[in-house]
Amino acid sequence: MEYDVVVVGSGPAGAMASKTVAKTGLSTILIEEHAAVGIPVHCGEGLPEDGIKEVGLELDPRCIAARIKGATLFSPNGEEIPFQTGEMFGYVVDRRVFDKCLANDAARAGADIMMRTRAVGVIVENGFVKGVKVASEGKTFDIKARVVIAADGIKSTVARWAGLDTLTNLKNTNTCYQYEMAGVELEYPDRLGLYFKNEMAPGGYAWVFPKGNDVANVGMGVRAGSEKSPKEYLDQFVKEQKCLRKAKIVEERAGAIPVGGPIKKMVTNGLITVGTAAHMVNPMTGGGMSLAMLTGVMAGEIVSQSVKDGDTSAERLAEYEEKVEKVCGKKLRANLRFRQAFDKMSDEDLNHFLRLFPEIYEVFHPLKKVSLKEKFSYVVKNAPTLAKFFKVYLTP
Repeated sequence: MEYDVVVVGSGPAGAMASKTVAKTGLSTILIEEHAAVGIPVHCGEGLPEDGIKEVGLELDPRCIAARIKGATLFSPNGEEIPFQTGEMFGYVVDRRVFDKCLANDAARAGADIMMRTRAVGVIVENGFVKGVKVASEGKTFDIKARVVIAADGIKSTVARWAGLDTLTNLKNTNTCYQYEMAGVELEYPDRLGLYFKNEMAPGGYAWVFPKGNDVANVGMGVRAGSEKSPKEYLDQFVKEQKCLRKAKIVEERAGAIPVGGPIKKMVTNGLITVGTAAHMVNPMTGGGMSLAMLTGVMAGEIVSQSVKDGDTSAERLAEYEEKVEKVCGKKLRANLRFRQAFDKMSDEDLNHFLRLFPEIYEVFHPLKKVSLKEKFSYVVKNAPTLAKFFKVYLTP
């Protein structure tokens, strides 16, 4: 089999990349190791409104499990802090439907899709990746291509086979466990619930994401290497929450999230990485769907042009790295510093910080264009005990 571009992995990054490339008229194939797009789900399913607008996506109503207008932050001392309530904040989507819709769009754009097809190696000729070796329906064969787009998740074996370093360490990885539960007593069905306490969720947080009526995703993310497994922390959390006392588990999910920022090198000759494969995840929240779609589009545009120009070298594909840096780099580095500062906060610090968070968010919002000096002055004046943490965050 021979194509201009082969995309490995049918998540949001791979689907958006496939769609973007296929729209330009290049022959494109998207391969997926599972029997259905969107299964299994490894995600809290939260999707901010900004992430949809950024890629010009029209969200199919069938994807929407709940419309979200804000969040409630729960401090270690039990205080409830409302955040951005009353405005359109985003959605909790059904990833099975959402991913399928994105794959449908890729197919409509002209991309071929092969299910139950697993990459087992890369084809390298004269120092260039020229396709992938795959296993499908009990057979092994080659799919040759001028560029491979690796969208195969946190470990990205495809990128590693091509010589890129996609490994992460424990301090930059969160492990997660999530239940979908029915019978949840939601006080605010249009708000996300985010719970913080060091003993409850070391290096992370717990969440309750509404999915309509009395259904919600209830999850726990903790730093890899914590004393207990994320499932053990989650089970304890579920026991302690009044809103979950009558709820029953209808589905379980688990996964890992890279929270140390993007990999240093995202491209090589004939290959480019997108989404979680490139560790394009918000280091603070662990959210990755928006960045997955955005990097899929960016990569698709640059790959399409490079193939048409007849130059698929690392130097040519490095335009993607430059674009990612320009659009996302500063924000991702700031969020990484913020996460590192957040990791060092005691429960008392967290109580103080979360109480001020809605106001801090407004002051620090990128659109406000407030100088670093002004931001730090605000912290010193309003939260002097937190100044040492914000000094880390505000240092470029």
